[in-house]
Amino acid sequence: MFSLPFRGPLPRFSKIHIQRALEIIASRRRVGRMELAKKLGVGEGSVRTILNILREKGLVTSSRGGHFLTRKGKNVVGNFPTYVTVNVRGITVGKVNVGTLVRNAAKKIRYGVEQRDEAIKAGAQGATVLIFKNGKFRFPANFIKIDKKTSDALVKLFKPKDGDVLVIGTGEDVEKAGAGARAAALSLRKISGI
Repeated sequence: MFSLPFRGPLPRFSKIHIQRALEIIASRRRVGRMELAKKLGVGEGSVRTILNILREKGLVTSSRGGHFLTRKGKNVVGNFPTYVTVNVRGITVGKVNVGTLVRNAAKKIRYGVEQRDEAIKAGAQGATVLIFKNGKFRFPANFIKIDKKTSDALVKLFKPKDGDVLVIGTGEDVEKAGAGARAAALSLRKISGI
C-alpha cells in the first residue's frame, strides 16, 4: 500500500483518486495532467502528487505527450475489480447506480452503514450493501427483502458465490456513483500494487 505525503497542506485526494487515475490513464493510453485533474475533480497540484506516487511505484511514466501506464501499471489495473452500471433503483436512493463485487467479504459486514458512510465521503449519495447467501442476495440483517427478479438479475450479472458482497454506489451521475462504489469496496478489500 502507499502512504500519503504529509509535508505541507493535507492532500485533497484519497486512495480512490489514485485508483481512478490509473483507470483513466489505462482507458486513454495517454492522458495530460489537466485532463486528469478535470476527470478526477481535483486540482493540478493534487494530480502532480498522484502522478508522483504512481511514478514512484513504477506504475506510470510521463513524457511531454502525457502520462501512460508501464507494464507493471497495466498488470495492477488488470487486477482491479469491475464496476458496472446497474438498474436497481428500487433498493437504492440515487438516480444512477454502480456496483462491484467483493469476494469473501460477508464476514466484514455488520449493517452496511460503514460502507455507506465511505461512499458519502467520496461524494456519492450513499451505497447499498448486499450479501450473497444460499443462492440469493439479501440485505445485512435481512431488514428488507429483495424481490426475486432483482436478485436473479444481479446474480446473472455478477456471478457471486456464498460469502460475497455486492456494493452499489449511488449518485446523481456515473462518476459520483462509481466513486461511492469504489470507496465502499475499498473499505472491504485491499488492492495490491497501489
